[in-house]
Amino acid sequence: MSEKMGAIESRVYRAYWNDGLLDVFAAVGVLAIGISWTFDVVVAGAVTPALLVPLWGPFRQRFIEPRLGTVEFSDARERTNRERLRLVILLGVGAFALGVSLYFLRDRLALDPDVSLIAGLPAFLLAVLAALTALLVSTGRFLAYAALLIVAGAIGATSGWEPGLILVSAAFPMLLVAIAL
Repeated sequence: MSEKMGAIESRVYRAYWNDGLLDVFAAVGVLAIGISWTFDVVVAGAVTPALLVPLWGPFRQRFIEPRLGTVEFSDARERTNRERLRLVILLGVGAFALGVSLYFLRDRLALDPDVSLIAGLPAFLLAVLAALTALLVSTGRFLAYAALLIVAGAIGATSGWEPGLILVSAAFPMLLVAIAL
C-alpha cells in the first residue's frame, strides 16, 4: 500500500509543478531582464527575480489552487525537497565562491576567455539557474530552458547581439511553452 501511495504522491508532485505558473514566471523574468538590458537599466533586471519570487505564492493561491486544490506532501517528500534546496543553495554559494576566487586570481591564471561570448554571459548564468530549478522541482522542462538559454547565448553572442536581445529571444519560446501548459 505504501508503495502505491508513493507512486501517487510522485505523480501529484509532478502535476504540482506542471501547472505552468513557474514557467510563466521564469519566462517573464527572462523577458524583463532582457528588456532591462536592452534599455540599459541593468539594475531593474537584477531586482526582477527578487520581485517575482515572493509573488509566485500569492499568484498560485489566487489562480491555480482554486482550480487544482492545495497539496500537502508527506514528511519524506518535504525532507527530500529540503535536501534539494540545501544542495541548490550550496551549489549557488560554491559558484559564487568560484567566481570571486577567479576574479582575485585572474592575474595569476592564464585565462584568455573568448571575448565574443561575453554578451551571452547573462543567458549562460540564467541557464545555470534553470538547471538548478530543474533539480529542485524535478522537471525536465527547465533543463530544456537551460539548453535554450545556452544556445541563444552562444548563437546571439557570436552573431554580435547585445545581451538584452539574446535574453528576449530566449524568453519567447519559454513563454510559448508556459502558455501551452
